[in-house]
Amino acid sequence: MKLTYKKVELKPEKSFSVKRANIPCIEEDWHFHKELELIYFIKSTGTRYVGNSVNRFKPGELYLIGSDLPHLFRNDREYYNNDEVDDRAVDIIIVKFKPDFLGDHFLNLTEMQAIKFLFQEANKGLKFSKTSTKKIRDILIQLVDSKGTLSILKILETLHLLCANKDYKQLCPRLNSFYFKKDEKEKMAKIINYLNANFDKKIELETIASIANMTPNSFCRYFKKHTQKSFSQFLNEIRIGNACKLLIEGELQITNVCYQSGFNTITNFNRQFRSFMGITPSDYLKKYDLQKK
Repeated sequence: MKLTYKKVELKPEKSFSVKRANIPCIEEDWHFHKELELIYFIKSTGTRYVGNSVNRFKPGELYLIGSDLPHLFRNDREYYNNDEVDDRAVDIIIVKFKPDFLGDHFLNLTEMQAIKFLFQEANKGLKFSKTSTKKIRDILIQLVDSKGTLSILKILETLHLLCANKDYKQLCPRLNSFYFKKDEKEKMAKIINYLNANFDKKIELETIASIANMTPNSFCRYFKKHTQKSFSQFLNEIRIGNACKLLIEGELQITNVCYQSGFNTITNFNRQFRSFMGITPSDYLKKYDLQKK
């Protein structure tokens, strides 16, 4: 997986793009683009990488990704490897637009300052609350089929509601700007690609350092400097995300979840899970079961 710059090709009559995609799986590339990207997951699960943030994503979630912010929403392995997966297993709405999609002076208008601030916040990656998402869900669905002036009104209504609530979480608030240089993005792409394929196995520091063409000591300093996280912390976040998925599926005992997520002892698994999730794996299961009832 190499970092990809994606150029969004707009139709001549469009100032932004919007589509609803019913597909088997999401593309597996670590990429960035000039456009901001609003993503609403109707049906899809997996791991999200936004800047230096790693966590799960699931149906009903809404994200706003800023201009030039590297990101990857990767479905779980079975989406790519299982021939029995529904050809319409993924259902998402994606809206892409440049900050000045309504003209050079759009964001300088007094009335647009709240939206301008939202766009600035998006440079750190935003995840919106369930409350905010519910308020605009139907508007996004309507936006897919809207044309002409109505489409502009719908996207402005969406942005207005997101600004008015200010109910979101920054995914990578402390991300180092140096991280966005082209060489750094491509190096991180190689690292993430390797981790996606091997997080459930033992990963030696020497091995991952060689992927980045560095010595182990240099790699540790590099990774910490540019992601604000140690490599082990980053890797454990991926593993815990997978563990949450397996626990929710309910087909494995906690001990099996531990080993299938790449941890070599149940003690370390419990400690890392509690550190990342705030509760133990068994309590997480109980909490999830209660939420389903």
